Parts: sequence; C-alpha cells; structure tokens
Amino acid sequence: MLTEVVELVEIGGLKEQSKAFHTQPRFSIMYLLFLKRRVGFTELKDLLGLTPGNLDHHLRKLEAADLVRNRKILSWRPLTIIEITKEGAASFREYAMYLKELLKRIQ
Repeated sequence: MLTEVVELVEIGGLKEQSKAFHTQPRFSIMYLLFLKRRVGFTELKDLLGLTPGNLDHHLRKLEAADLVRNRKILSWRPLTIIEITKEGAASFREYAMYLKELLKRIQ
C-alpha cells in the first residue's frame, strides 16, 4: 500500500503543464477559471487577494505553459479578460483526478 502511495505522489506521471500550477496561487487561478471559464483581471485579483503584480507574475507562468490566455476588450473602459485554454482545462481536470485518487488512497 505504501509503495502505491509513493508512486502516486511522484509528479513524473503528470503532464509537464500540470507542474505549472503546483503553487497555491496558480492552483487557485486555475480552479476559478476551470469553474467560470473566463474572469476579469480585477475580479480575479480581488477574489484571490493578490496584488496586481503578483497576479500578473502567476498569469505569465500559466500563459507560458499555454494553460490560460488573456484578451483585451475595449468597452467604456479597457478590460483584461483571463480565459482558460482547452489544454488548460484538460490539464487541470487530469490534475484534479490525480489529487482525488491520492486522497482516496490516503483515507
């Protein structure tokens, strides 16, 4: 049983993209985007309690892994919309299933 848990804990079996959201802020960003599909930059910042610079840093890492993208929309004021990509949604779903399996084995 212990060797099964150790094998499951090893991240090597996950896609390289999944490693991009092993930090709490990036996991939270991906979770919110997975649920909502797209969120405004300001709303995301407020929901997560991050500074604009900190959120931007994490979003750049996720964009580099092709998990999210941002779009600029011009309305009565410029808006930045953050969207999860198809690859990002699939990668996050895989990671969530990995965590679910890990928790099952721990209980």
